[in-house]
Amino acid sequence: MSDSKDQQLNFNFDPAKVPVLYADTYLIGSNDNVVTLNFAQAVPGSNRQHVVSRVALTFTQAKQFVETLNDHIERNEL
Repeated sequence: MSDSKDQQLNFNFDPAKVPVLYADTYLIGSNDNVVTLNFAQAVPGSNRQHVVSRVALTFTQAKQFVETLNDHIERNEL
């Protein structure tokens, strides 16, 4: 998201090249500069998790992400 709520972003992607990955679990880490989100899938027959995606955000971006995700969930809850 950007600072301006009036600005409209245009996303282009090829679904064949950018698949939707299911995540059983997530792990959140951080340092002084960024928050890192690690999304993982369970490995059948074991207690292991296979990380399928990692996303790093600044703290400002992470706060905006949490707010946007919260708003989205609240609007779409039954």
